[in-house]
Order: sequence, then C-alpha cells, then structure tokens
Amino acid sequence: MSSLADLVEAAERKVRYALLGALAVQAYVPYRYTHDVDVAVDKAHLWILRRNLEPKGYVMLENPRLGKLEFKHREKGDIDVYTEEISGIGVEELLHRARRARVLGLEVQVISPEDLFLLKCRAGRERDLSDVAAILVKMADELDWEYLARASDALKIDLKGFLMRSLERIPVTVDNPPKVRKRLRKLIERVL
Repeated sequence: MSSLADLVEAAERKVRYALLGALAVQAYVPYRYTHDVDVAVDKAHLWILRRNLEPKGYVMLENPRLGKLEFKHREKGDIDVYTEEISGIGVEELLHRARRARVLGLEVQVISPEDLFLLKCRAGRERDLSDVAAILVKMADELDWEYLARASDALKIDLKGFLMRSLERIPVTVDNPPKVRKRLRKLIERVL
C-alpha cells in the first residue's frame, strides 16, 4: 500500500484534508508522480490521523523550520502535514476551497487549482513553472481569475510574471505550442 493510500484510509472520512504539491497537480494534469504526500489537515483532526497512521509504521516528527509535521515511514514515502498555513495561506482557507478528485485511482480531496498556482508561485522552482504550465494548458478557461488576482495582490505575489514565465514550459505533448502560448499570454494579460 502506498503512503497516499495509507493517508486516505487513515482519514476515514473523519479528517478534513486536501492534497498539495505534485499529487494535487496529478489530480488536474496527470503527468508526473511522486511517492511523498503533502497535505493540509484541519488541526483539530490531526490526532485522528496520527492515531491511524502510527499502527501502519509511521512516526510523527515536527519540523518547525518548515512549519510542518512529517509522518516518516521506513519503506514508503513521507506524509508531510501542514496544519496552520503554507506560504502565507491559511490551511482553513485551503480546505474551504478544496475539491474532490481522483488521484492514482483513489477518491481524495485536493486544493483548488487557484490555490495550487499561488503555492507554486511562492515556491518558484523550475518544476513549479512546468506544473503551472501544464495546468494552464488544460484549465485556463475554468480558473477563478478574480480570486487569483485578489489573492496574489494580498500575498504580494507577482502571479502575472510567474504565469508568463511558466508559458515557456508548456509540455511538448501540446499540439501547436506557439499558438497555445499566444492564446494563454493574451488571457493572462486580460485577466491580470
């Protein structure tokens, strides 16, 4: 059983959670995989998660420098849990906007694509640009651009600049990347 399956089983529909990071990207555009699980969890439900993961061989460690808890397993991927905030966005806000999705054959909760964009922008790594580009190609017309504009202003994020840079990372599997890039540039200019 994978660490994601362990998390889903441990949550037992009693834990408010939402996947973050690469697994959230997987929910919207299944193009890359990770063994590690990043998840936002309602702090009031953390004890349920801990009670259900420890018998499966997970050990909980605090990582105050990164503001998270880590459930470590000797053979499976880690489960990194955030209960307060992530990159300036409160966990409660992320959970409020979370959606149901299928990831690796499991029904799960994931953060919204808009919140995923904000977190990816804050991280700013090369793979974050690629993740955002892949989601933009698939979902640009479905995004809540008003929310993105308000939230990025409040968080002092240069979302427009980040999205424009991400367009250079459009997946090679896309038909006619220059045309798609041009359309997305116009959209970003118009909405942000």
